[in-house]
Amino acid sequence: MGLDLDETNGQTPLDEEEKEGLLISSVTTRGEVDEFEQQNIEKAVEWSMKRRFTREEILKEDFVRELHRRMYNDVWKWAGEFRRT
Repeated sequence: MGLDLDETNGQTPLDEEEKEGLLISSVTTRGEVDEFEQQNIEKAVEWSMKRRFTREEILKEDFVRELHRRMYNDVWKWAGEFRRT
């Protein structure tokens, strides 16, 4: 795929199958991925601030998956899914 995703300390490495889930074909470096992810995360923050969640809601798997989906769905096909690697 030509994607240069050198992980820095603390970043989760992506296997080749996960890299294939990248939705933005023009991205080639980790820095570019980080920029798109940051934009997506900012939208998820806005979404979360417009709602009230109970403690019980935020501790449920459905909420965690939905939050992850909203944080990464413009960048990765697998947003909102549990990792398999």
